Amino acid sequence: PDIIKLDMDLIRGIDQSRTRQAIVRATVRMCEELGIKVIGEGVETADECSALFDLGIHLMQGYLFSRPLFEACGQAEQLAWPQ
Repeated sequence: PDIIKLDMDLIRGIDQSRTRQAIVRATVRMCEELGIKVIGEGVETADECSALFDLGIHLMQGYLFSRPLFEACGQAEQLAWPQ
């Protein structure tokens, strides 16, 4: 894969969990070696964001940055699907 997304269940409270930090640290190292980008999802606090950044994750998504913007998405029938 080109990108791996770490699930919010792993990210939640990572700033306080040495176990989660160890898992993420090892995953990031492996992905760096393989040229795979890592995204942390479900980031809700500045402490989680800081912990992820310190562990080498610079791509993040979650409520800390923005609520989901479903209203801004197009409707399926409005999209130009290939024939």
